[in-house]
Amino acid sequence: MFNNPFGSFQDSVAAAKEDREQLDRLLTISTPRERLLVAVIGVLSLLLAIWLFFGEVTRNLTVDAVLVESGDAQQIECLSIHALAWIERDFESQVRAGLPAVVRLAGAEGEVATIGGEIQEVSAAPLSGRWAESELSAPISVHHVKIALDKAPDIEIHPGTKCEIVIDVGRHSPIALLRMR
Repeated sequence: MFNNPFGSFQDSVAAAKEDREQLDRLLTISTPRERLLVAVIGVLSLLLAIWLFFGEVTRNLTVDAVLVESGDAQQIECLSIHALAWIERDFESQVRAGLPAVVRLAGAEGEVATIGGEIQEVSAAPLSGRWAESELSAPISVHHVKIALDKAPDIEIHPGTKCEIVIDVGRHSPIALLRMR
């Protein structure tokens, strides 16, 4: 703008005025279509902000598990499932009785059945022998989980069946989830 030491002051002012006028033309929203675009962007931004603070996102935790039995009696009763589940240490405090859960039973060809229910009991399964020593440093721990089913399964379930348990650990606003990370 004022870089030319041999030019006149009036020339420099005229050049600066021309630059400002060019910027004004670039920033002016003059057509109805442009105004509509700006309005839509503003409304979408407002809706996003409202959703971030007042919306809800469901948090699920998926754990691998194996159905178990106790002694000679089969513990897979008609309306509950007992399993050993591998839960990451960061999330084990969030898994508790009363949370909704879905059990996805696995078969040879993949998923066989999906059964809904609610967690009745969760307890740490103690390890013995050489495994007990390394349990404290492991990123996951083994828990005994009992799930009350919403309905009786329509397939025969055997101990040792691999499954996934999807646990609904709660609903949070998106901004709260961002703060958790």
